[in-house]
Amino acid sequence: MKELLVSSGFICISLLYSPPAFAGRPLVIDDARPVAEGNFEFELGLVQSLPENGGRDRQFPVMAATYGLYKGLEVGLGIQRTNTDLKGDPPVEGFQDLHLAAKYNFLPGEFYDFSFAFDLKVPTANRHRGLSSGRFDESFVLIATKHFFPAAVDLNLGYTVVGRRAGEKLENRFLGGMALRYGLNERWRLVGDIYGLSRVVKGEKNEANFQVGVRFRPNLPVFFDAAVGRSLLASGARIQGTLGLTWSRALNF
Repeated sequence: MKELLVSSGFICISLLYSPPAFAGRPLVIDDARPVAEGNFEFELGLVQSLPENGGRDRQFPVMAATYGLYKGLEVGLGIQRTNTDLKGDPPVEGFQDLHLAAKYNFLPGEFYDFSFAFDLKVPTANRHRGLSSGRFDESFVLIATKHFFPAAVDLNLGYTVVGRRAGEKLENRFLGGMALRYGLNERWRLVGDIYGLSRVVKGEKNEANFQVGVRFRPNLPVFFDAAVGRSLLASGARIQGTLGLTWSRALNF
């Protein structure tokens, strides 16, 4: 019975947290351009959801740190803390698994960019508390960006190899989605994305979500962001909101 509850809790978290790789806040769909060489970015966010059947569902802090290792290549790590108490599942609270990521811009251009991103989920969290599967997951994402000043469109196509134990019904996952970014002026940008994910467990339904938001940059090396969204399928009529910031600066060693 205990193992059943743990498995149920982990599956629930897997359904709620879908981004397979780092993306510029507040979006899930990533853009192809990496962090500039020698630059460091730190992201901090809060995600609050209203599940269809009620209950508590919050992720805070959601953190990621990324560094431009050299031209066209960024590396980073990320982690988040979850606090959920959903109907029919045991409450889950604590930090989830650590993610290690990299993105390589293999075909840059003035009006287009193509990149490849990799994300490795390392089982650092407590499996018995429902915070981890206890297995590594590997995500691969192909990213294409087309620039139409002052707008840009991003396309993502990804695949996640899910680590599983004998007898578990977890499945590998496909990701597909598109994002639109539109610059109103030097400080404000409108953003939005729509994406779908294949089912995480045999017998469950696929996921589809969208969100719209804004980014604001004051006269500081910081972006502030906010977005709201909801699910599009009957697999769970969730409403979600996120707030956060991205701080960046050049590092000279």
